[in-house]
Amino acid sequence: MAENFDPVLGGQQLAGSDPVMGGLVAVEQALDSPDPKVRIQAIKGALKYGSKGAELVIQAMRNDPNWEVQFAAWETLLEAEDPQHVQVARSYRLPLRQLGDVRARYEAGERDFRWAKLSRADLSQAKLSGANLSGASLSRANLSGASLSRVNLSQAKLSGADLSRADLSQAKLSRANLNQAKLSGANLSGANLSGADLSGANLSGADLSQANLILAKLSGANLNQAKLSGANLSQAKLSRADLSGADLSGANLRGVNLQGSNLFWARLRRSLLSAETQMDPKWRLVWEIVNGQANVKNLSGADLSGANLSGADLSGANLSGADLSRADLSGANLNWANLNWTNLNWTNLNWANLSGADLSRADLSRADLSGANLWQANLSEANLNWANLSEARLWQANLSRANLSGAKLWQANLSEAKLWQANLSGAELRGANLDGTDLRGANLRDAKLSFGWGWFKDLTGTILPDGQVHS
Repeated sequence: MAENFDPVLGGQQLAGSDPVMGGLVAVEQALDSPDPKVRIQAIKGALKYGSKGAELVIQAMRNDPNWEVQFAAWETLLEAEDPQHVQVARSYRLPLRQLGDVRARYEAGERDFRWAKLSRADLSQAKLSGANLSGASLSRANLSGASLSRVNLSQAKLSGADLSRADLSQAKLSRANLNQAKLSGANLSGANLSGADLSGANLSGADLSQANLILAKLSGANLNQAKLSGANLSQAKLSRADLSGADLSGANLRGVNLQGSNLFWARLRRSLLSAETQMDPKWRLVWEIVNGQANVKNLSGADLSGANLSGADLSGANLSGADLSRADLSGANLNWANLNWTNLNWTNLNWANLSGADLSRADLSRADLSGANLWQANLSEANLNWANLSEARLWQANLSRANLSGAKLWQANLSEAKLWQANLSGAELRGANLDGTDLRGANLRDAKLSFGWGWFKDLTGTILPDGQVHS
């Protein structure tokens, strides 16, 4: 008697019988097997028998007592050629697995925790590196300080979860729901967050360098001080996100929506923008400046408040009336720039080159100008109240009528500077070089000066530290 091989059972079938019906019988018999592996094997070949085979797969997805068999049926339908079968799988809510003590199972060598039910679980400091938690429910779980490097959390539910200080380096988080999650100080370097929902998440101080955030939702996220250097943020939704102090140097920002985002002090050097990138004109100007693509000759009246312009070349620029309050211009070149009437309140100008700059009437109150080069700069009538000018080079600078009350001028070089009628009340001038300085009419009440400073100065009309007026 001739015999035909049955692909499902791996056994024999009578010749002359209907091969389709015989195959379905074999599938049905295999699905009655007590061995889950046999049932899974039957499911994988069932769709070749048309709608009746699909019905058997759907029944297994919904009713089989073993989760692995249910998952195999769901995955088989999801990958089917028939769109109706795919839709059945997409509309079906696959049940989550009850796994008990995940820590113990991991220590025993288990790594497959797909679709685990772990919402509100306490997994703080847990060591789960390399585990497969795709599709798992971890909403509001405590994973603070957990070791999750190279873990697969794709499509996982992590809304409201505490992942602060967790190690998620090289983790797979594509299409994960991280809405309102706590990720402050987390290590996400090299992580795949493509399509992830991070809206409202706290990522302050997190390391996202080289991470893939393409198409991620970051609206309203807190990325304060986050490290995003080299990250792929193309097409990401970052509207209303807090990126203050974030490092975006070298990041891919093509097509990103940054409307309404807080970019104060954010580093944008070498980041990549496209015409589709949506951001406030102020921050696009900042990006153009730090990447050398802006016409920096005329920036009068520009709003650059809070901008990170450290190291920027603004030599000869007209910044009169510009708002640079709280901006970071540390190490910037402002040689011979015009900063007349500019607001530089609380600005970081540490070690900046401001030689010859016109800073007359500029608001520099509480600005950090320590170590700055202000040789021959015009600071007449400037507001330098409580400014830090320690070790600043103010040789031949014009500080006439400037407000330097409470300013720190420790070891500053003020030789041949003009401080005529300047207000230096309460200023720290110990160690300052005042050789040849014009202090006529200046107010030095309560100022701190090195011993013997006034022996060879012209102090006509000067209010001395003790309050007396020098005749």
